[in-house]
Amino acid sequence: MKNKLGLKRIWLAVGVVSMIMLAFRWFGYDSEAMKNSLLVLNVVAFVLSLPSSLFVGIVAVASSYYMAMYPASDSAIYLNTIFLFIVGLVQWFWIERFWSGASHQLQGIELYDVK
Repeated sequence: MKNKLGLKRIWLAVGVVSMIMLAFRWFGYDSEAMKNSLLVLNVVAFVLSLPSSLFVGIVAVASSYYMAMYPASDSAIYLNTIFLFIVGLVQWFWIERFWSGASHQLQGIELYDVK
C-alpha cells in the first residue's frame, strides 16, 4: 500500500503543475516549450491514472472526430488537461479508497454504550 501513496502524491504533483501551467497559458503566457511541457505532463498523468484515464482517450478520439480537434492543438490541450485532472482526482481520491483496505467503506453509528 505504500506504493499507492507514492503514486497518489506523484499524480497530485503532476496534476497541480499541469493546471498551473494551463492557467499561465490561459492568461497569455504562451510558448512552444510550455505547450510541449503540457503535452508531456498529460502523458505522465495519463499513465499514472491509467485505469480511469482510458475514458480520456475516448474523449480525445471523439473530440478529434466530431469537433475536428487535432490532439496537440490548443483547444484539445485545454480539454485533455482538465479532463485528465478531473478523472485522476476521482480515481485517486474517491475510487482508490474502495480498493485499498486502509479505510472502512461504511462506518457504524454508535447510539449506545456497549460494555
